Amino acid sequence: MEEKRRENVVAGAVGAFLGALIGVVCTVVIGQLGYVASVSGLIMAVCALKGYELLGGALSRKGAAIASVLILVMTYFAHRLTWAAAIMSAFEGEVGLLEAFRAIPQMLEEGMLEGPAYWGDLAMLYLFTLLGAVPTIISGLRSTAMPDLPAGPVPEGLEGNGGEDAVLYPARREWMRPLRVSASLSMLPGLLGGCVLLAAAVSRDASIPLSMAALGCIAGAFVMMCVAFPAIQLSQADGFLFVRTAGMLWRVNLGGLNTMDTYRFTRKSVSLRALRWDKLTTEEQERARASVLRAISLLSSGQVMPGSSLSLMVMPLTDFQLIRETEWCWKGTYALQGGKQKKLSIPKAYPSFVPTYGLEPPQGPAPFRWSLLVLAVTAALLLGAAGGGLGRMLEGSLPGGRPAASAGKDDALTAREPASASSYETDGVRYQVDSTFLLTSVNTFYDPGTNTNYQVAVQYGVDEEQAVDALLRPIGDYRMSPRYEGFVFAHAGAEETLVPLTAADGTIYQHELLSLHLADGEAVHVGAALSGNGMLVTVEAHQTAGADEETVLGNILYILESIQCKEPAQVEITGDNYQDLFHLAEELDFTRTAVGYVKAPYDMFGRETFVDVHVPFSGEPVYLEDGGVLRSAAHGMEVAAGITASDGNAEAVVDQAYEAMAASGLDIYEDGVTETVYFEEYDIAVKQVAYLEEDGTKVRIAILYADRKQEGFYLSAQITYMPEQLDDAYPELRLELSAAYALTLPEIEPMDGA
Repeated sequence: MEEKRRENVVAGAVGAFLGALIGVVCTVVIGQLGYVASVSGLIMAVCALKGYELLGGALSRKGAAIASVLILVMTYFAHRLTWAAAIMSAFEGEVGLLEAFRAIPQMLEEGMLEGPAYWGDLAMLYLFTLLGAVPTIISGLRSTAMPDLPAGPVPEGLEGNGGEDAVLYPARREWMRPLRVSASLSMLPGLLGGCVLLAAAVSRDASIPLSMAALGCIAGAFVMMCVAFPAIQLSQADGFLFVRTAGMLWRVNLGGLNTMDTYRFTRKSVSLRALRWDKLTTEEQERARASVLRAISLLSSGQVMPGSSLSLMVMPLTDFQLIRETEWCWKGTYALQGGKQKKLSIPKAYPSFVPTYGLEPPQGPAPFRWSLLVLAVTAALLLGAAGGGLGRMLEGSLPGGRPAASAGKDDALTAREPASASSYETDGVRYQVDSTFLLTSVNTFYDPGTNTNYQVAVQYGVDEEQAVDALLRPIGDYRMSPRYEGFVFAHAGAEETLVPLTAADGTIYQHELLSLHLADGEAVHVGAALSGNGMLVTVEAHQTAGADEETVLGNILYILESIQCKEPAQVEITGDNYQDLFHLAEELDFTRTAVGYVKAPYDMFGRETFVDVHVPFSGEPVYLEDGGVLRSAAHGMEVAAGITASDGNAEAVVDQAYEAMAASGLDIYEDGVTETVYFEEYDIAVKQVAYLEEDGTKVRIAILYADRKQEGFYLSAQITYMPEQLDDAYPELRLELSAAYALTLPEIEPMDGA
């Protein structure tokens, strides 16, 4: 008999697992359809518990515990799988599902995924799972054991269904209200605490501890659901009626008895609520009494076999033995078939009723059970604190904090002072590099000593969050690469991400250096220094395998410490002078490219404003479209640039420019038109178009370009090659325009202009 019971438990566990798998599928599918997947937690709980009940035969307390563990584990798995599918979709199939699944912890650590959104979604999924599990467990744990029928003759007075000696004890719902309220309130501390902490986590950036604390509180509510289950069962006494006749005690399920055709006594619907005696009319109560006594008569006389549906609805509590009495119930046992004993708790909700003689009947409502609320608060505090502690451990690996792997470099890094240095200027900033470095292009250098390339960049209007994003950019570039090994900060022990640095001109910057290591021994280093007025200087170095990392980091720090801000002449740009300010871009160290100003659409800033564009330097710049477009040509290259308003993205701007070219009647060479390349992360688009001029004798190669400047406004440019006019200065101009527009312009071979 014991072996069979174990086999049922195993079968039930398999059923719970299969049911949980259905919940996993629903969670992922609902999430991929774009709907809130939290509601699938209901499906997860119900399917797992019903799966145990179907294959295990019945849902016991042990079964409920096994199914609950499976539900908790599979809910976490389903949530992570849903996010993995979303990541795979975001990368348009470049990342596999398994790879995305494995990468989630790393992406959370590196800030690639928003912690509040991830953990908040998991918390909501667990909350809905809890809502689905509670009623399913309550209904599944109701006893289905077969009671033992009393032996002997039919009790006197029941032969003719009169039952004059029978006493019926209906429950009074209000007597269990204090216990019902206590049991319900016991789940609120965890749920309310979880919701409050979750709301706080969503409103803050560094919120992993709050998110984990919220999960701990919600887990506390789940624990209290299990602890308060007996009290919940006791508080549902409304639908049960006790009957004592001829010294025998019976328990009657009113709602269940009413569903049996020959015993029906009311037409009231009982699909949502238990059928209550006090809700029946006098006539219905009389019919119910007759049905109950007739059922007792048939069961007592042996005309209805044990194990029938009727014996479950009208159940004899044969040989009831009291074990213990509390303020809310009597606990005892009654006989089952085969001589086994079944435990039963009878709530003190029945006036003038006692299960055995010699006991004191209840005189009024049961008291509140405040111990449940105290236990609930304790569970929420303890599990919430445990979750918060785990969250702080996780937070130590996030960019807002400091990863453990970055320890060991604090205060050890110093700038490497070169024997001689060369000065360079860009965007109003003067800086120095080692004189042995070779200038390969604008603000780009090569160190033959360490075989390392360095690039310097300057941005304005940057806040601290954007500065940190620039510092962490290589992580986004390499995080999915199989070569990626990890990253470290130069100042691991600092409380803040950016730490002070004093530059050559006395300006104090907030700075940090990050080193990203690759499996083949190569590394990418980024140094970022942010001034108080929003100027950000970044130095990025690509180090080959075998180079001395400390030397490379020392070079980066030297460049950052050498920063000096130039004071540019302040010239107010107006509608009267903007066309006269066309000049060679010497501030960018350009010798072939000019800076000019064009009118921006009024709606871009809500006032008359001018923006700078880069074009080939020539003595004959042309303003078009009422000053909104600047066109200039030199050395075989022509650029027309301006600001375009668009409701779409950069790809739409480029495609619109191409459609305008095609509609103008140009002789476009179809095989020379490429697909539009769109960089979604930066909202930049590029398209190459070949066409002919002068009766097909002149070949033109145009690069259509769009770059988002702010919401709804794009820098739009057409960079055109005229191969027959390319000269010796063309290569230098091409490199400068490539740097100005942050793209690699193609190299076109000169040709004769026949």
